[in-house]
Amino acid sequence: MDTNAYERAGPAFIGRPFSGDAGKAVILCGWMDGHFKHVEKYAHFYRTNGYTAYILLSAYPDIVQASNQKEDIHHFNDVINHLEERNLLTSMNTVQTTEPKATAVVHVFSNGGCIKLRHLLHSLHAQKKSLNSAAVILDSCPGSASAKSGASFLTVGLKNGPVRTVAKSSIFLFAFFARSVNWFFTRIGFPLYDLSKHPIEVSAPYAVSQLNANGNLTGPRLFMYSDVDELCAMDEVQGRIEACKAEGIVTEEKLFIGSPHVKHAVVHKEEYWSLVSQFLSRHE
Repeated sequence: MDTNAYERAGPAFIGRPFSGDAGKAVILCGWMDGHFKHVEKYAHFYRTNGYTAYILLSAYPDIVQASNQKEDIHHFNDVINHLEERNLLTSMNTVQTTEPKATAVVHVFSNGGCIKLRHLLHSLHAQKKSLNSAAVILDSCPGSASAKSGASFLTVGLKNGPVRTVAKSSIFLFAFFARSVNWFFTRIGFPLYDLSKHPIEVSAPYAVSQLNANGNLTGPRLFMYSDVDELCAMDEVQGRIEACKAEGIVTEEKLFIGSPHVKHAVVHKEEYWSLVSQFLSRHE
């Protein structure tokens, strides 16, 4: 898909419905370093069903900004203006009326999408605004800042199977050792690194909680994950699901069998989109 078929508003690619604008919108937060042509395939489903699609791509500089907590809160200004024109935002400074507002679906992919989402919500909160979110779909996320997932992430570009296995094992052992050393120093009051400040850990709550101080998403959650995902392991996602349920948020989940990270819609195409459609029909 040519990006020229999309409008631009700051970092967002905006695709209008192919026909019959239903007045709906979806924000898709792509996985880390995901190419436009791949994320756009998900937007195609929504545009076919009357949605205006906003695509936000994630890149490695997003990790650095989240690590330093120095995100540019003006980065999304043009996107925010566009959302406001569509009546998709609520101002925190004005008295709310009973007049119905438009709502958006938020579809997030992997930890990279969660990092991008956090940045957007921070930017909205800085302008005293919030997104009118109707439902949130979480594909292969959020995970945790674990040694196992980190080793998989750092070796994802290696195509040679045996080489990747050796590299993953080496990184995992090093990370495990480093984490053990850090645990010891934390116990005596001198932590070397606070994993709670890792970009994955500080971003995940924005996907699964409605109690964040600097911006929130409301609405039910649909978690879609798998038993063989190496980047966002099954048990990590399930931990996030339990945290979501503990807040009383309406939560649904689907555990796919055998599909790799962010490949559920490829391996289980019909079932994936059927689940999405049913979830939205219940909650939008």
